[in-house]
Amino acid sequence: MASVFQRVPPLHLLIAFESAARLGSFARAAEELSVTPSAVSHRIKNLEELWGEDLFVRSNAALRLTAAGMRYHRNVEDALKSLNELARPEYNKLRTRLRVAIPPTFGRQHLVPRLPEFQALQPHIDLELHLSVPFLDVKAEDTDVEIRYGTGRYHDLKTTKLLVEPVFPACGREYYERVNGFAITKPQDLHNLTLLRSPLEPWRPWFETAGLEWPEPQTGAQFNDIGLMLEAIVSNQGVGLVRQRMARQWLASGQMVKMLDVESVSPHGYYIVEREQAPLMPEARAFIDWLLGLDW
Repeated sequence: MASVFQRVPPLHLLIAFESAARLGSFARAAEELSVTPSAVSHRIKNLEELWGEDLFVRSNAALRLTAAGMRYHRNVEDALKSLNELARPEYNKLRTRLRVAIPPTFGRQHLVPRLPEFQALQPHIDLELHLSVPFLDVKAEDTDVEIRYGTGRYHDLKTTKLLVEPVFPACGREYYERVNGFAITKPQDLHNLTLLRSPLEPWRPWFETAGLEWPEPQTGAQFNDIGLMLEAIVSNQGVGLVRQRMARQWLASGQMVKMLDVESVSPHGYYIVEREQAPLMPEARAFIDWLLGLDW
């Protein structure tokens, strides 16, 4: 079976035909296309041979389309308009696409709910959000702004602290009642409880702040995503370290309960990352300035 493309006339023939039909002159079409009138005439002749019909009535008075030519001109005009739209960038000069890489839980809990505020301030910027994997620095593609979760120390990268919060132990409401959570009043009381593990939120810094010489828990489920650990806490699987802002919805609703008032500084936070040798586009700078001005 022959390819459909074998029946499509070459694009330069169609462009010459559309120009001549619109301007009513081979000479004017030639001027528009920066070719000679004979070149336009030759292209139209080739197109007519491919089409199998005369497309123009040639006379000394004027250049006119035949009936077949008028029908064909409408089709060619529509086709070229479609090709023109296809060739355009996704966003025109009046709008700017800004690609932002974010850790998953930060995006869901912090950024996405506040996006309408940024859109109201910068309506010409269309945000495109990509998820990045904490510690692995994996993201879908190159982006204009990148937010990382980690220590804030990255080789050859400039970092700006965005959000660092203290952590404290919390559990789901059902688990709290099951272990008589009201009776847990000091850090040592966590000894026989299930401590949920995550390399993103290690227990050792909290143990040290609480005066406990305990090693990092070595057994039980481990979560390499903060959002997954929060879900495990809310579904009453054990005690995990949480941040007030990250868990505020569950804490406010009573689904999650803060077990102790002891808080410690987490070794990890959220940082805006910039390449030293890559200047930011104005829209990226506007987005970063907005982030830094938020009351987290």
